[in-house]
Amino acid sequence: MKISIITTVYKAEKDLPRLLDSMMAQKSEELEFFLIDNGSPDRCGEICLEYAKRDARFTVFTLQENIGYIRARNLGIQKCSGDYIGFCDSDDYLEPGGYDRAVERIRQTQCDFYATAWRTISSTSTDNWLPFPAGIYMGQDILPQAFGPIGGKGMLHGFAWKHIYRRSIVLGIGLTFIEALKPYEDQIFNIDMLKACSCVCIDDHIIYNYIVNPDSITAQMMTNFDAEREWQRISALYTEKFARVQCPIHMEAMCNQTLEFVYSLALNMVKSRNYTIGQSVKAFRCWQETDLFTVITKNASTEQNARLRFVKWCLKRRQYRLMLVVMSAALRIGRG
Repeated sequence: MKISIITTVYKAEKDLPRLLDSMMAQKSEELEFFLIDNGSPDRCGEICLEYAKRDARFTVFTLQENIGYIRARNLGIQKCSGDYIGFCDSDDYLEPGGYDRAVERIRQTQCDFYATAWRTISSTSTDNWLPFPAGIYMGQDILPQAFGPIGGKGMLHGFAWKHIYRRSIVLGIGLTFIEALKPYEDQIFNIDMLKACSCVCIDDHIIYNYIVNPDSITAQMMTNFDAEREWQRISALYTEKFARVQCPIHMEAMCNQTLEFVYSLALNMVKSRNYTIGQSVKAFRCWQETDLFTVITKNASTEQNARLRFVKWCLKRRQYRLMLVVMSAALRIGRG
């Protein structure tokens, strides 16, 4: 059995050695660290090749031009040699012995889908996370949480770096990351994968350290916030998920997450200096022409926190100005 860990590398010269050192520290010979130099203009390619000379488990695949991390990941799925595939981001790093533990658990359980606990590290805090209670499940058992939070349980977030997938299933169903959904592409990947899985192993052992990077794609989206662009992302993800809904619980979970996204969208519009209340109201009136607001207010859970219940009430009654004014006032009070 071999597990290929795919890492796309671009402009990561500063952080890359930390990740590669943590990979070398893993002891299992059943690991392949598949590094894709994604046309990086700095020394990333050289650094990858240096590590490949020191450890035969490193494979370096070089691209002359940057094709984006999603297309590069899809290429890695095709080109690597593992029976299983996982993913790392170049600015994160592995816990000592973490992937050795993953190899052991996958061999023991013969699972199709492995999900691990992880650690989030920021400049101010360190938090440990577990996506689902540890244990062995059928794919259908976990599937509702891939659509969104439901029944008091949190969402099984995308975050491809905390999962390991049986590659024969991925290839067999022609599964790829959808570039148009960035940065939510891994949510649809997980839904499609779980539908095809017989055995899922949820492990409470931390193997991955996720660094909150102020220069990450998600962080840049918030810094350069564009409400219309974010709405298009939300709508595209909603459309892809809606096409995969199989039962009412999937619909409810999907609508719960979409409601959270709409709340965040409204909150970021209020925070942004680029939008007045009037401009924001006009945008929401434009967006109401789709059926998205109607579907989520009809199907989202009644057991929501006060903020989401208020947003749901406003969306249902098209009280966008009230929603935005109250959010703005709450922010001012919070700052005070």
